[in-house]
Amino acid sequence: MKKGRVINFEWMRDYNHYSADEFNILRTRLINEEIDLAVKDGCDTIIGIYLLDGFLQPKANLEDFLIHMHDVKSHAAEQGIFNIHIVSGQGENIEGLPLPYSFFDYNVRMIYNSYKDEKHPYYDPSNNKFLFLTGMPDRPNRIGLMSKFYDAGMLDKAEWTFFPPWTDIDRKWCRNHLDHYTDTQYDKFLKDCERSFDGRFETAKNFYGGYDGDTDIVWHDVVKTDWVKAPAHIDTSVFTNTLFSIVSEGPNYWDDDNAFATEKSWRCFYLRHPFIFAGHPDQFQYLKDLGYRTFEQYLPIPDYYKLPNENDRNNAIVENAKYLLEHREHDDDIRLDTEENYLQFIKHVITQDNMLAKFKDEFNVPLEELDYYFEGLGYTQLIRSLPNG
Repeated sequence: MKKGRVINFEWMRDYNHYSADEFNILRTRLINEEIDLAVKDGCDTIIGIYLLDGFLQPKANLEDFLIHMHDVKSHAAEQGIFNIHIVSGQGENIEGLPLPYSFFDYNVRMIYNSYKDEKHPYYDPSNNKFLFLTGMPDRPNRIGLMSKFYDAGMLDKAEWTFFPPWTDIDRKWCRNHLDHYTDTQYDKFLKDCERSFDGRFETAKNFYGGYDGDTDIVWHDVVKTDWVKAPAHIDTSVFTNTLFSIVSEGPNYWDDDNAFATEKSWRCFYLRHPFIFAGHPDQFQYLKDLGYRTFEQYLPIPDYYKLPNENDRNNAIVENAKYLLEHREHDDDIRLDTEENYLQFIKHVITQDNMLAKFKDEFNVPLEELDYYFEGLGYTQLIRSLPNG
């Protein structure tokens, strides 16, 4: 009978202590050491997980990553382990990977775990505000789109979060992006728009945005923050009391593979919230290809998501938002679409449940290991601390 072990392969470089070359050597050694421990415990099967960044980050340094994977495979074979299965939490595939792999979207799972015990809201056409949850501001679909809603006088019809830039790099980018404002206007915009619902993101924001290692911050301390413990959860009342969302998806930081989604999209599906999409066109198409309803047919500019220029897309988003707030003839159809999205999301979760059952029943991975890594509310169990010195 097989005996399985889950090993978190996703060691991330500590910029304060290791160069890229040093890290490439170190991460292989660390994984191999954990494989050795598994062998001593009688394991003959390894589930190697990449749930946090998945295959998105390795694609930026694909050659080094594939060498690393071949080295891990060879070491495991020397120890008598020939069954290693890789699980990616983002990015569905990677060309040339020498090991079998599965895709398990961890963002989907975080949303499910965060809300599965709560009463889920239904689409309520009596609401008259939209919801705009931003995040890190230094992007055209964050601070740029916020400024467009602000300039259009639409924030009295909105619930939102917005965090002014907090690092020198982000401050410079954001100020340059909004160069149509005078300094006085820009300062007033930041003051008027700053807003948070629960204060949790502020506990972690200093670990993000312009982080390059030239800091006293110890990266691993991010696991102690309230936001990293449960980044997907926000009180459902913000959805219950709003008509639709503006989904400002984050892009791929490392290459041009944008066929993925984050908690911002999955949250809308599970909580039955219609949306207007503010993100890369490939992300929008990815959601459509998965079978989700995306609501563009109810808008006056239905092809807004295809516009190649992001500024033009954002202008179209503002116009579409104005329309959706004022025109209610599609309410019944929109409600049905939100139900279809909810059901599609549940099908996705069932597929994930089946994968975990396979790991338990066929690979004999202990249930407590699967629960620890896959049933979390956040990233705490996935962010590992590299030894220093």
